[in-house]
Amino acid sequence: MRFLIIALVTIATNFHALANFQTQVQDRQERHSRYMENAGVRHLADSITVTANDARPLAQAVTALSEEFAWVIDFEDPPYYSKYDLVDDTVREWREAHPTANGVMAIAGDTFQTQFPKTPDTGASLTEEEHILDRAISDYNQSTNPGRFSVRNEGDGRFAVVGTHVKDGNGRDQAVSPILDTPISIQEETRDAYTTIETILNALTVKSQTKVVPFIVPQNALAQSRVAVGGQNVPARVLLLQTLSAAKMKVYWRLYYDHDVKTYGFSLLPLVRANYDASGNRATVLAP
Repeated sequence: MRFLIIALVTIATNFHALANFQTQVQDRQERHSRYMENAGVRHLADSITVTANDARPLAQAVTALSEEFAWVIDFEDPPYYSKYDLVDDTVREWREAHPTANGVMAIAGDTFQTQFPKTPDTGASLTEEEHILDRAISDYNQSTNPGRFSVRNEGDGRFAVVGTHVKDGNGRDQAVSPILDTPISIQEETRDAYTTIETILNALTVKSQTKVVPFIVPQNALAQSRVAVGGQNVPARVLLLQTLSAAKMKVYWRLYYDHDVKTYGFSLLPLVRANYDASGNRATVLAP
């Protein structure tokens, strides 16, 4: 009788694992089928609507705004960790072979839309830019998408959209300190810009106990710029801004968190602007 009970429990467990696997695979396929390569920007007579659908829909929307108006907007993930912000994103083949194992986790983003008034001066000033970004972040923070964010004026004509909250293990909002606010110390000396960024990220990794590494960066261009940056107990954000300002490069950063390896990837991307032809077809070119 004991062996029969064990056999029945095993069958039930395997059946549950299979059903769970099938649900995860279907959810992943449906989610990815909805994702957009780029956020859509729709111009009407009196309004502009931005629609995104991505694991990071706010980042996708912010990138669309950056391209629409040639705005320099940095973006930073908070450190997501709970089931309320993450979803299994394991590919089918691996999941079939490992139905009960931990797989690849992704941010559980979905559709996001924001709308703001269109005027002849839309996007023409920093005040207008900050107002539009505030509106977008307010709309996002009222959605069911992961994370809560705020807008920061970083000076020198650039803004940052910074993750400030995640969901905890009970689904409640939990405040988090943006990692780039961590004070670090590096020796002030002249280096090339790429080495300086590496030095900043290495010091941030040590101080925060969270790995922060270069991901997509224009290494050759950065290596050609000499900068003198450093200081004691200075937020990493400030040192990065000083480096980019001294290098005179039109780039913005994306700081994305990978829950599976508990690592931030730091990317620097060129500033581009959207152009529309007579038929309304959209393309991007490097911003002047």
